[in-house]
Amino acid sequence: MLAVKALIQFAGYQLDPDARSLRRDNRLVALNPKTFDLLLYLATHPHQVVTKDQLLTAVWPDSFVEESNLTQHVFLLRKAMATNQQADPIVVTIPGKGYQFTATVEQIPRDGATRGERMLESAQSETGMVVEEETDDESPVRMAVSVPHQRRGRWFWAKASTTVGVLAVVIAAGYFSYKRFGNAESHSAVSIVVLPFTNLTGDPSKEYLSDGVTEEMITGLARSEGGQLRVIARTSAMSYKSTSKTIRQIAQELGVQYVLEGSVQSEGDHLHVTAQLIRGDDQTHVWADTFDGDTGQILKFENHLTGSVAHSLSLTLLAGKTAEHTPINNAAHDAYLQGLYYVAQRSRIGLGNALQSFGTAVAQDPQYARAYAELAVTYNLMGQYSFMDTNQAHSQAKAAALQAIAADPDLAEAHAALGLNKWFYEWNPAAAEKELLQAIQLEPTNVDARHWYALVLMTSGRLPDAEKQMRVALALDPKALILRTNLGWLHYTDHQYPRAIQEIQSVVDENPDFLTAHYKLWWAYSVTGDVPRAWKELDAVAHLIFTTDGEKEIVTVYEKEGYAASLKAVTSSSDGSHLRSLVDDARCMSFAGDKAGALEFLDRALQDREGWMVFLESDPAFDSLRSDPKYSRLVQEVHSVSNSFQ
Repeated sequence: MLAVKALIQFAGYQLDPDARSLRRDNRLVALNPKTFDLLLYLATHPHQVVTKDQLLTAVWPDSFVEESNLTQHVFLLRKAMATNQQADPIVVTIPGKGYQFTATVEQIPRDGATRGERMLESAQSETGMVVEEETDDESPVRMAVSVPHQRRGRWFWAKASTTVGVLAVVIAAGYFSYKRFGNAESHSAVSIVVLPFTNLTGDPSKEYLSDGVTEEMITGLARSEGGQLRVIARTSAMSYKSTSKTIRQIAQELGVQYVLEGSVQSEGDHLHVTAQLIRGDDQTHVWADTFDGDTGQILKFENHLTGSVAHSLSLTLLAGKTAEHTPINNAAHDAYLQGLYYVAQRSRIGLGNALQSFGTAVAQDPQYARAYAELAVTYNLMGQYSFMDTNQAHSQAKAAALQAIAADPDLAEAHAALGLNKWFYEWNPAAAEKELLQAIQLEPTNVDARHWYALVLMTSGRLPDAEKQMRVALALDPKALILRTNLGWLHYTDHQYPRAIQEIQSVVDENPDFLTAHYKLWWAYSVTGDVPRAWKELDAVAHLIFTTDGEKEIVTVYEKEGYAASLKAVTSSSDGSHLRSLVDDARCMSFAGDKAGALEFLDRALQDREGWMVFLESDPAFDSLRSDPKYSRLVQEVHSVSNSFQ
């Protein structure tokens, strides 16, 4: 770009090339960097017909961009000055040739003030506040992404490069304005939620693609060192899928400053993605653009977008600390996105499909660390939900987690998955804590690591610390029903039953079909002896996991023989057993007052190495058993198994 020292005046505007600002009546006119460069070039070539090739070369000297990108920035420039233009626009299109800047231009020599002094004076006059001078000329506000010169076949990435540069500038500007002019006492991170990208393909089978793009954005942005960027986690973000709520409502509910939303369209191998950044408080659209390319380029788009946003905010992505492997095989990445979609369903079919998808991903790319980590999580869940033999789930999950760590030792998801594995299947809280703390150190905003660490602390009797970790997780994922349910479970474990019931009941009120909440509300009412409410929750559980005939059988027993008999009927029923565990059956027997029966089920759970035995010492359901020598023996054997993995 041509170096220009003087101020440029035209049609009531003042263009300052040094400060990179455009003013009208002493008010700033917002322009993104490339739109400013476009205006500067046109204003320094007034009344000339400037060809499109000349503009592309001048504004994007190191990149190959499509002509539509230029058209978009001309549109943005005209829009920025639209309220001040009369019948004749300042920038006119010359059909078949290019553009012409029609205004009369006058160059005004600038005074002796330095750029920093002018910026400081401007900020003080506009805000009435004294601010510190920005001394770093490489401020992220000025940075944009540059891409090596490429020719045909690579136009998508050049376009995405320009767009992410725009997004980086917008978010960075908001961030530094917040730091300078916001609450002086606040040092909290800038906050953002990535709403679910809308699937506009017309093909429901492509839902995984829009969801996958969303999750990759969330994960990439969340990997900022020290948690400097607060990114709302996936569960809460996805709760707004197809919502009718306004951006302002969403931002207020989540307590975020920015909302990023978009859509995905595809036709064959061609992909069309739109994205826009919206300020939460006033719903101002501060940035919008589109991306086009083939599906094989989506990985580059995701990586560079998240990297550019973090870089512009002076953050360090954890991925940048090591030479983290990224899949070179686009089929592997596509399979990984499908796996993310399936594992989120938390059903037998969904988890089974996730195993296949993640398995395909690592087969296509044996060094795909994140795919191995998600494979480990999926196997862990299969065992927890009794969808797979405990020993098989344990060994497969552990192997996948170790493979992920071998491929990328600094991958938080891998250490978190290994920590969960060591806690649930090996009953080894000390080893689990080590892995989970490492995951948190690597990625402080990792919700799974915080959540699972809270459970480890809970079963270790360190309840205040457990609650602290659970609340950190909830701050990151406020809409996650499982976190709210398990916060109530933590109160239950602490024998704070009214608090537990209130917390879990709020989840049931919000989602009457959330099975885990009904389970734990049932336990809380049973421990307190509130039989009518305990039965209501047991009936809800039976309704959700049993067939109609199975539920009727339990109801009939309750009506004829009472609550204790219905509890025993649950343990003897084969209907819905795949969603129950032997430890659940032991709880039923304990609530029914059958200590011998409860201890028998616990002994069977020990022999089967059922993971839920990790709650043996912490669950109030077993308080009545603690004085029994058989219970003491069970505890000793659990510790013996734990020690065998030291």
